[in-house]
Amino acid sequence: MSIYESFGNTREQIEKHNEAVRLFIKKKSITKATEEIEKSKDLLIALKDIAKSHDEPEPTVSRLTNELEYLAEKIDGLLSKREAGKMEDGNIAFKCNWNDKFYKAPCSSEAYEFNIQEGRAWCSSPLSKCREFIGESNLYNHPCYESIALKEMYFGAGWDHTRDKVQPRHIHSAKVSRLAILTTRPPGAEEKDRLIIGCLYIKGVQDDTNEETKIYGDKTRSFEIDYNKIKVKFWDYYKNEGAEDLILWASGLFRYVSDGTVLSILKGIEKQYKHNDRDIAKIDELIRHYEALINKK
Repeated sequence: MSIYESFGNTREQIEKHNEAVRLFIKKKSITKATEEIEKSKDLLIALKDIAKSHDEPEPTVSRLTNELEYLAEKIDGLLSKREAGKMEDGNIAFKCNWNDKFYKAPCSSEAYEFNIQEGRAWCSSPLSKCREFIGESNLYNHPCYESIALKEMYFGAGWDHTRDKVQPRHIHSAKVSRLAILTTRPPGAEEKDRLIIGCLYIKGVQDDTNEETKIYGDKTRSFEIDYNKIKVKFWDYYKNEGAEDLILWASGLFRYVSDGTVLSILKGIEKQYKHNDRDIAKIDELIRHYEALINKK
């Protein structure tokens, strides 16, 4: 089979799976829609490789990428409606791009290429200038959230790059004195193995109309996790409402998390910290905080 035939066949398979996704979205069958969209994602990676190696038409890849992101947003929309009960607690979990500098500096070229390959929106955007960034990243000067997330204990809701108009995203229910849980998926890891890399104790939520929502953590109460040694898997604790066996994040950058789930996560982290002779003072304090919150309900 020639390169051109391979490109055409792969494109047709993606379009077939995308059509199946649309059908299952209409039926509100999240599990089936997820199965199909994952197949499309794998095929799209293959299509990008073909296009890159043989100068095939990039507009086709861009069109299918945008279409896949749009369908992922539709699935996210169905999930968000089922998460309504979690919003009132005010905790959130973020999906972070991979950063091999422990989320304290811009990532390496290898990590950047991985994020591009995975279709990460900001990394792939022409607005991103991270490869040109010079100097030390800080709260007021940084190329991306990931470059300062665990240095400044800060993250943001991101921007929607999937439409002709770039627009800010907002987190309407994040609360002070709750947690923002940072997660990531290292190269080679499946979604089910998504790791928790840090927890921000929220001291401030900035939500301006023309800017994305920004979350500021209290550095004295927030903590990072040495994810090379402490493996705390997000999906061991978090369940999608109405589809508990479904392991899916899709396109959204954040998820709402209940107080009970946060407490379970903290206890899971504490258990691993004790096993590895790590300081549990901050975690123990947060466990008591969440136990008190839950007891008040």
